[in-house]
Amino acid sequence: MLGAGRARPARPSVTTHALAFGLDHIILDREQSTDAGLSKYLSNTAALRGKPSLAVEAGRAGTTEPADIAAFVNGSLNVLRYLKALPGPAPEIESPVWRERAVPVLSEQTGLFYPPVQRGTFVAAGMKLGYVTDFFGKTIFEAHASAAGVVLYICSVHSLQSSATSANVGAVAKAPP
Repeated sequence: MLGAGRARPARPSVTTHALAFGLDHIILDREQSTDAGLSKYLSNTAALRGKPSLAVEAGRAGTTEPADIAAFVNGSLNVLRYLKALPGPAPEIESPVWRERAVPVLSEQTGLFYPPVQRGTFVAAGMKLGYVTDFFGKTIFEAHASAAGVVLYICSVHSLQSSATSANVGAVAKAPP
């Protein structure tokens, strides 16, 4: 998954950098602050100063799987090749999946979370993503997708606080940037 900072029409380099990196799901994050003084993340701060920026994510739940590490290393080398800082061609993803946004699904209750779906599952708006039980096993909340897309994140631990993110759904963009 890639987050392309705050997408702006005059920044085609962000799109080409994202494609050069090589991950096939690209999220166009248009919901970051437009006030440099309120910017929380490096990629957003750079974008607000007119610099191409990417936030790259791979893996899950704090794991360090060799394939995820390789994605970071190879992606970084691909971007350096694209920028001609290293010799050789930079392969691009031919059919990327553009995500318009990541839609969080928040829990309304504190309890134990059980997701019947996994990361990478395509879901329709309204589809059940999981449920929360009290500590005696009674279902007290059901989490449903508020948008169609793919599950980008699903809470990996059973304990879940009220207002915590139980899942994120990547809504498919209507058109590439």
